[in-house]
Amino acid sequence: MKSHDTKNSKIFSMVEDELHAINEVKDASISLREFNKVKFPAPKHYTGKDVVRIRKNLHVSQAVFAYLLNASQSTVRKWEIGAKKPGGSNCRLLQVIENKGVEVLLA
Repeated sequence: MKSHDTKNSKIFSMVEDELHAINEVKDASISLREFNKVKFPAPKHYTGKDVVRIRKNLHVSQAVFAYLLNASQSTVRKWEIGAKKPGGSNCRLLQVIENKGVEVLLA
């Protein structure tokens, strides 16, 4: 039980330190929602060209790329031609794959 309390107090301490650091820059109190926006900004928006570039860098077909993203091949095709745009969670996943590689999906 003590290790659980120690773990929580370490987490709370880290959050508190981050809030203090932010308050030094921004002289105001900050909510947890605002803290998360600063610490974890929204993913960038991806265009069709971005999706094609990421997929080609992985050397995979649209079908394989769709499987990796848990999307349909039709959806990936629509993204690539610009008929649709990837939404929030798909943008986050594309960002992770772009920055860390497809290997993160295997973990």
